[in-house]
Amino acid sequence: MNKSKSRIYMLNTMAFLCFLLALALIVLLRVFRLEGFLQWYDRYIDTLASFEIWMQTYGATWISVVSILVNFALKALIPWFPIACLCVVSGVLFEWYYAILINLAGMTLLFTIKFFWGRKFGGGNAEKILEKFDAAHSFIDSSKLGSRLVLFVLRFVPCAPVNSVSCLYGTTNISYVKYIVLSVLGFTYKLFSYTIIGRNVFDPASASFVVPFIILLIFSGMVLLTLSGAFGIRSLTTKR
Repeated sequence: MNKSKSRIYMLNTMAFLCFLLALALIVLLRVFRLEGFLQWYDRYIDTLASFEIWMQTYGATWISVVSILVNFALKALIPWFPIACLCVVSGVLFEWYYAILINLAGMTLLFTIKFFWGRKFGGGNAEKILEKFDAAHSFIDSSKLGSRLVLFVLRFVPCAPVNSVSCLYGTTNISYVKYIVLSVLGFTYKLFSYTIIGRNVFDPASASFVVPFIILLIFSGMVLLTLSGAFGIRSLTTKR
């Protein structure tokens, strides 16, 4: 199997797994509505609610806001630190509309730091890191690196590394305003989903908690299939 077919097979497999997990969660939602489960769940829901009240009473402070934003900035230096966790924490501590604003500010800060890092110091090892992510790297190779469309798609792709993409775009001639707007827009569906998950983490059997996971999985599967189709078309065009 050549590299192109291997990449398409990998993307299709990942997309299939995303759709399969989404289907499993939909079935799980039905299980959560069964009377037997509800009777068991009622024993714990009050305890979970008390934890939620405690967190929002003592955790929703300006110190928490600053701490979350600092951690978003640290993500620029610690690439393995999960963005999803920060978004979820904001959702746990604050009302969803405040949490979304905090997470938008945090992502803007992160995107900005890595963009100007790349502009000042160059891409560094970012391209080598990106090469490990065949889908994202091949998509960049098949288009102009500075393309606004490519940037938006890379923010949309679930597996594209945030820091590496930001650093690489800092080396291009794209304007900061276009870069930050497209980056935030492309990441929005993930940010909203993570935030809503955090907001409902103390009610894990609710649709409000499970549905964002389903949306993330379905969107991710659709994006992966789209990339797979794009690579397939490019492969056929190259052969001709």
